[in-house]
Amino acid sequence: MKAKTNLYHRWLLKYFFQMAISLGIIVIVYLIGYIVCKRRIWYPDDAWYCDLNWIDDHTFVVIFFLMLVCSVFFAVRMLKKIAFGVSEIGDAIVEIDSEKKDPIVLPTELAHIEQLMNQVRIQNAANIQSAREANQRKNDMIMYMAHDLKTPLTSVIGYLTLVSEEPDIPENARGKYIGIALKKAQRLEELINEFFDITRFNFTQMILEKSSVNLSVMLKQMVTEFEPIFREKNLNTTLEIEDGIEYLCDVDKMERVFDNLFKNIVNYSYPDTAIVICLHRCETDRIELITTNHGKTIPKEMIAHIFDQFFRMDSSRNSDTGGSGLGLAVTKEIISLHGGTIRCESENEQISFRITLPLNL
Repeated sequence: MKAKTNLYHRWLLKYFFQMAISLGIIVIVYLIGYIVCKRRIWYPDDAWYCDLNWIDDHTFVVIFFLMLVCSVFFAVRMLKKIAFGVSEIGDAIVEIDSEKKDPIVLPTELAHIEQLMNQVRIQNAANIQSAREANQRKNDMIMYMAHDLKTPLTSVIGYLTLVSEEPDIPENARGKYIGIALKKAQRLEELINEFFDITRFNFTQMILEKSSVNLSVMLKQMVTEFEPIFREKNLNTTLEIEDGIEYLCDVDKMERVFDNLFKNIVNYSYPDTAIVICLHRCETDRIELITTNHGKTIPKEMIAHIFDQFFRMDSSRNSDTGGSGLGLAVTKEIISLHGGTIRCESENEQISFRITLPLNL
């Protein structure tokens, strides 16, 4: 609306500026003619006497007529430019969705619209490229995960076949084989669940169902549930959680945020290191959650994409820990829907995630 108003004002000012110049020229020409004619002695039989005398008697009528002619001329000229500009805009709109790199060029009078359309074209091209890259990552991830499914499935079939076909296997070996088969089956379940996540993502719009929850208690409970997983890598957790933080949120989705975050921490932490989880109120009526763990430093170029869909930090694709690359992308979307932000920092083999949420209770 503002851009339309500014454009209207510019065209209007230009029109009145042209009219003012025209009036000035007419007045100057009239004064020069008047001075020249007054210096000459005129007789009734002179060729121009009657005409000039009539003009002198009807000065304002003549000036008004000339201004009317100028106003019509400039109006028609401006309308012609507008029509040409509209035609140019129509052609430019077609180019917005194209992948041409040449900038859109419009008449000088439409410079502001030209700037806006070029901004839209650049943003649209970036969105197309981003969507293409995300789709490629998605296709690659599905291909990789389809391959990953074979490994645990083959192990499950192999160990269960061994147990069923060899009844004389010692009990301790039988238990070991069944345990391995169970672990591989659980990994298989995780991969299948991630397949469902991939098919749902971007096709199902998240809708928040908010209710009040004690975020401090909820976070402590989630940490307790992850303790067995932390112990597998001998990760020591330190909690700095402020008590009694009431928060209005979608509880299920906020649990998924913590779940995704803790899984990421476990997957990318060095064994026998410490994890610090801090939750507190800020002075600006906001809540801040900070997690810090020790792991391989994330390069800055990776941090820029860490919240992209299907992006994974480990290019080796460890079958035991590798996921679909959706966890942090979904986490960011949930945080954004709650009006918050999430960012990652990493240096000196330390990784920190900082989530900021508006304190709306």
